[in-house]
Amino acid sequence: IGPYVCAEWNLGGFPTWLKLKGGIVFRTFNNLFMNAMKVWTEKLVDMLKKENLLYPLGGPVIAMQIENEYGLVESEYGENGKKYVKWAAEMATNTNSGVPWIMCWQEDAPSNIINTCNGFYCDNWIAGHHAKFPNQPAWFTEHWPGWFQQWGGPKPVRRVEDVAFSVLRWYARGGTLMNYYMFHGGSNFSRTDGGMMHTSYDYDEPLD
Repeated sequence: IGPYVCAEWNLGGFPTWLKLKGGIVFRTFNNLFMNAMKVWTEKLVDMLKKENLLYPLGGPVIAMQIENEYGLVESEYGENGKKYVKWAAEMATNTNSGVPWIMCWQEDAPSNIINTCNGFYCDNWIAGHHAKFPNQPAWFTEHWPGWFQQWGGPKPVRRVEDVAFSVLRWYARGGTLMNYYMFHGGSNFSRTDGGMMHTSYDYDEPLD
């Protein structure tokens, strides 16, 4: 759901016109930003409901994510960052989507949100996660089979044996769900790609 998705996109997926609104500050407890985020989230969830795409309605969507790896930048926003996390969680769950909501790398996620792990390996994360959130499953929401490419840099490659080893360690240590990012790559054309990002976004993905 986002609306911030990163994905090496320009502005993390935010539309340029939103940046031009006077007084707006992205990804923090800012009324202008939160109002826009709420409109986007509620509209998207409503569209999913109408098309019966959510799992309780017979669809394939089993979970949704609000924000993206916010824990990496939260401290830069101080108390407003903490308030924003709580607000985002409440706003998302109030959509009554019927499926679990997640946040990744969000150690202070409210109890109504599932905290998840992203990375090359996440098996060492499981024990700490269960200690802090004993009633939550362990989800590996972004297993990176490769990495993005930057202009002028080498093409990142990860051996498939290493990817498989990471999967085996994850489930051997109690993981309950694993998702590849990316499983199928693509292209970020024109100015949609983020700074210094290569047009190709194949991520050394399993499916070409």
